[in-house]
Amino acid sequence: MNNEKMRQEQQEQYEHMTTAPVGPLILSLAVPSMVTTLVTSIYNLADTFFVGKIGTSATAAVGVVFSIMMVLTALGFWVGTGGSTLVSSLLGAKENQKADAVVSTAFFLSFAFGIIVAAFGIAGGEPLMRLLGATDTIVPYALDYSRFLLPAAPFAASSLALSQCLRAEGRSKESMIGQVTGGVLNMVLDPLFIFGLQMGIRGAAIATGISQFIAWALMMRYYVQGLTQVRLSFRNISRHPQEYVRLFSIGSPSLCRHGCNMIANVLLNTVAAKWGDAAIAAMSICGRLMYLSNAVSTGMNQGSQPVIGYAHGMKNYARVKDGFRYAVKVSAVSMCVFGMAGILLAPYLIGIFRDDPEVIRVGATALRLICLTLPLINYMQSANTLFQVVGKPLPSSILIFSRQLVFYIPALLILPGPFGLTGMQMAGPVADVLSFLLAVPMVCQYFRRLSNTENA
Repeated sequence: MNNEKMRQEQQEQYEHMTTAPVGPLILSLAVPSMVTTLVTSIYNLADTFFVGKIGTSATAAVGVVFSIMMVLTALGFWVGTGGSTLVSSLLGAKENQKADAVVSTAFFLSFAFGIIVAAFGIAGGEPLMRLLGATDTIVPYALDYSRFLLPAAPFAASSLALSQCLRAEGRSKESMIGQVTGGVLNMVLDPLFIFGLQMGIRGAAIATGISQFIAWALMMRYYVQGLTQVRLSFRNISRHPQEYVRLFSIGSPSLCRHGCNMIANVLLNTVAAKWGDAAIAAMSICGRLMYLSNAVSTGMNQGSQPVIGYAHGMKNYARVKDGFRYAVKVSAVSMCVFGMAGILLAPYLIGIFRDDPEVIRVGATALRLICLTLPLINYMQSANTLFQVVGKPLPSSILIFSRQLVFYIPALLILPGPFGLTGMQMAGPVADVLSFLLAVPMVCQYFRRLSNTENA
């Protein structure tokens, strides 16, 4: 009886994902993702806010250690995005046993990656912190923060895989519950540990680590209790090398994106160090604010991912187009709103996190320049999501590599020469404009090929 009920629920979920109107369906899946991204961004900002009360060097230290967390994010999203893309397509094709193997493989791989990153980060010590851009005054804070944060790395990495795979089968609310609970808990624990228990920056790290574990446990619960379409088990881990190749290949754009972001972040800290700890702190705050501004865009892309994946799996290419276009339009509107708000309120927004005139001066200019290109960033994100979901990692990787390695890093190295501090602040927006000009013809070419396939 239970098995029959489960099969009926799975069939209803399949019909819902493949026949419901695209706009309302994406919106229903996107809202939980938006809330998750928003809360995650807020609790990252909470870390920055409370650490900012300690000092400018402590704020900069969070930005330095963030590079390690970006490696962790890159690895978690690598297998998580690859796994979720395969899961949505496999569920669309009704190949549930293969989906079980993909989820199990992605989860245990991401957990293992977390252990490796934690061991490497803790063992790296001061030389690693300096390599990541820490100055003499930042190093002590960065060491304290990393040593107490990294033990939670396996849970943080595998949480990314779990959340992606939950969304892949249309369970965005379940993913949201775990991540939002962890985010809210972090915001409560931060002031308690930092100030109440007088643990300083160590308290911020411990609060984040505990929150990441709670989020992991809440998402694991759905798999342990058998409340998902796919089954997570050590026995289901794939033993076929070609399946790992496929998983890594499809998820490679996410690895490229976050890996390149990490390289760019390290270089940014190194370049910013020329203007002191205040510049590093200011750019770190701008980076965290950008995660907040991306909440709607990220949510829409994550909401469209399973819809496009199911449609692509059943070869409904018209639905693939509709899913992409809807996500782009809604995200563009939100990015314009955030952009205008950022331009008008830049000094106030930076000042919330660090009441240092130099941090505010540097951060406000950088934030305003970034806000000018927010709608273009949105289109890039949607294009990357599209190419990944339809199993075309090469064009997605080209876009990512071009943005960071071909456009951003050269701009970051060249522009400060003739333009000084302003050159560093404008490097990101310049890269975004050039990347947008590259993405548009690539997307148009893909849709032309889809039209030819439909007409053949």
